[in-house]
Amino acid sequence: MEAFPMAHSTPPSRPSGNTAPSFVPSPPPAPKNIFQRLWDWWSTTTGPRKENFEANIFAQEQLRRARLVSALLLLIVLVVALLVPSVYPSSPSIWIPIIILSVGGMIIALCNRAGYTTLSSVSYVLLIDIALTGFFYFKPTPALNSTNMTAFDLFIIAVLVGGVILPKRFIPWSGMLQILLISLIFFLRPKDATMIELIQIAGNPYVALMSTFVLHLVGTSLAWLHAWSVENALIRASQAEELAEAREELSQQASYTAKQKQRLEEGITSILETHRKVSAGNLAARAPVHEDHELWQIGHSLNLLLMRVQQQEQDYRVLQATCQEIEKCIQALDATRSGRQPVFPTCRTPLAQRLINNLRR
Repeated sequence: MEAFPMAHSTPPSRPSGNTAPSFVPSPPPAPKNIFQRLWDWWSTTTGPRKENFEANIFAQEQLRRARLVSALLLLIVLVVALLVPSVYPSSPSIWIPIIILSVGGMIIALCNRAGYTTLSSVSYVLLIDIALTGFFYFKPTPALNSTNMTAFDLFIIAVLVGGVILPKRFIPWSGMLQILLISLIFFLRPKDATMIELIQIAGNPYVALMSTFVLHLVGTSLAWLHAWSVENALIRASQAEELAEAREELSQQASYTAKQKQRLEEGITSILETHRKVSAGNLAARAPVHEDHELWQIGHSLNLLLMRVQQQEQDYRVLQATCQEIEKCIQALDATRSGRQPVFPTCRTPLAQRLINNLRR
């Protein structure tokens, strides 16, 4: 059976070792589109700058709430734009909530830009309440009618907005404020025949408002639960961040301890090696001394001791050589007793040289 021929392909040539590697530069960031640029302008105009916040989790959460306030200010612009066409000729009183929303929105933007995130959040919720209350008090027909019962549900907007931008402790108060405002408007404003008939069908005013109260109670509870879960998530994230920092610190401490142990072992080995050389008779051996080392004082003391021992050794050798030369001088003097001319030896030590000089005089 004939085998199929194998195709031999030439391997690609490799660049020589002298060829410098080519580094591909990272591509520049993609340019922002028109919507991103508009949002950057709006968020910096109506809110604080990102550079003013620290890198920790709670500061970033405050920045997130500030950005949400800036985003919700766009809703005020949208609502005002939708309300303006309905002013004339049917409802000229719509100017009241338009003015309230416009002025309040500018105040909130200034507070948010100054960094007062909680104040701007509370002001936003109060602005919604003031606008809705103004609508009920300045509408063309002062009396409440049956169709206004559904308008009471608009107060849930303040609860939902508060659940997004308010701290957790303010959310229950926001819900109670909505129920209080609804009750005041319902009981203090005059009612027309349709509203009176609706109350009579329900049995009493409380039953007529029951669905609205339940809606706000459930909305407040959900908003509080959302804020509670976000706060717990932030606490867990903060604890995880602190744990990571603690682990990093422990890792650095362990690394420092290991390096210190290595330096100690090297220093002890050097000192032991110096002792070994000295015990072998090498008094010129010295322990390495570095002031940034943990054992530098021990090494310095050892070197001082060795220097003094070496000096004593040198002094002993000089003394021994002096004694030997003096002994030779004594032998030369003993030779003069037999009548021979004394032959003094060549002396190298200072004391022996002085003795020879005095004897030759």
